[in-house]
Formats: sequence, C-alpha cells, structure tokens
Amino acid sequence: MHPLVSAIHDVARHDPGKAAIRWRCNDLPYAALDRLIHTRALAMQLKGIRAGDLVAFDSVPGPETMVTAAALWALGAAAFPFQSLPDGPLPAHAILQGVTGFMHPEGDYIKAATTSGAPSGRPSPVASLWLQQRTGRPASPLKEQQFTDILERSEKRFTLSTRTSLALTSLVQPESLLDLWAVLAAGGTVDLLNDYDTLQGHGLLQHLGESEADLLIVPATLPQRLGASSGSVFAQFRDIVVTEPLDVRDRTVLADAFPCAIFHQWDTTTGVESMNEDCPASS
Repeated sequence: MHPLVSAIHDVARHDPGKAAIRWRCNDLPYAALDRLIHTRALAMQLKGIRAGDLVAFDSVPGPETMVTAAALWALGAAAFPFQSLPDGPLPAHAILQGVTGFMHPEGDYIKAATTSGAPSGRPSPVASLWLQQRTGRPASPLKEQQFTDILERSEKRFTLSTRTSLALTSLVQPESLLDLWAVLAAGGTVDLLNDYDTLQGHGLLQHLGESEADLLIVPATLPQRLGASSGSVFAQFRDIVVTEPLDVRDRTVLADAFPCAIFHQWDTTTGVESMNEDCPASS
C-alpha cells in the first residue's frame, strides 16, 4: 500500500477522532478521511481505474483533492492533479504527458484515446504523483521512494506528528508535499487554506491570527500581502519554511510578522535534510 494511505489508515485505527484536516472551521477526523479514501477508491475501481493508470483530475480547494489523490494511490494508480479555468479546456501538458484518463468532476472516468506518449509506458509504481511545476516548467514525476524519503526526513526534522501545519500552498505544487502529505503521514493536523490566492487581505490576516498551526510553508506572494498590512504579528508559528529566494524587504516583512519562528530555507529540488536555518532579516 502507498505509504501515505497506509499511514492515514494506521492513525485512523489508533486515534480515530484526531483531526486530520481543518477546513473552513470544520475538522475532518482521521477515521472519516480513511473512510473517504477507501470509498472513493472502490468507486474509482468500479469506474475502470486500475493499478498502473496515470489519472488526471482537476484540483479544487478543500479536502477533495487530497482524497482523490490518495484513493488513486490506494489502487496503485498515479495521480496528476491540475488546475483548470471554469469552462476552459483541459491543460495541454496533461495530455502531452500521456495520461491514461481523466476524472470528470462528476465522477466519471474518461479514458484517453491513446497513451503512446506516456513517459515510461505504465507510470506506476515508478511514479505515484505527477506534479505540475511552476509556470513554464514541465510536469515531473515523484517516485514512491522519493515520496517515502520526504515523509521520513520531514518527520525527523519537525516532529510532524505533534504539529499543525497551515497549508497555504497550491495542491499541485511540490511545496505542498511538506505541509500536507508529510504532516498527515506523521499523524499531525493540516489547517487547509488552499483558496489562499482568492482570499481577501483581511480574511487572510484573520486566518493567520486564529490558526492553531505552528508550521508554515511560505507562498512566494505572502511577503507582499503581509507588507500591505504592516504591524500584523503571528507569534504562534515556530517554524517557517521559505522555498523562494527573497529580497531584503520581503525577508524583513517575514521577520517582523513571525518573530518567534525559526526560518528554514529550502530549495525544493533538493532533499529536506539540505534545508538551511536562515534568519530572514540577516542578509
């Protein structure tokens, strides 16, 4: 079984009522998340999804994307989340990567006409998650062993089983691996705010202030948004992970907003163990 699906199942057995995902002031316990994953996996199997398929689906705010990806992994399939525009066409990169089929938002599985362009024939178990990189970069596969390594090293570095992470990043970006997948695999709680890009300034500040999270991965636009509301302080955060190079102004904004946090500079093309502790105001 995929390491994340197995880990969620284990937590659901031992601590079923523990909050896995916090979404819009409601907690989804591990037991409920586990049931959703396996119910979704059974439905997908009945629709014709099989081990080795590479399945593209539209990533939407909330736990749905997490459940869909994990259900695919439970079947031994690979997940390709993407973000589409309302009434827009499917992204060309999903088709070019040779996906086996597409999950329609209403639940139907639409098989692709051909998979001759798939990078490695049948993508799983070689890859369990295909990640849409930042704009202008090609999609890339995350192999299951890489996935396991990220989870294990993140747990050792941050003791994630006792943490609540505020997930501001997009679910189709690799930076989300730490603040969502790794925290859940360790038995922690994810405060999911992945409609961050559309949240108005005051709402974002309110959520940052009221969140019980103590771990945050910083989206590239956060310093600018915080800079527009100078004076806001969020002292509950203990660890801040920065994945983009920041100029002096942005670094100062973060240092002022998160005065009690240790900052970790992470190049996401390298392993978690290569993170640097880096005070944002020091350079």
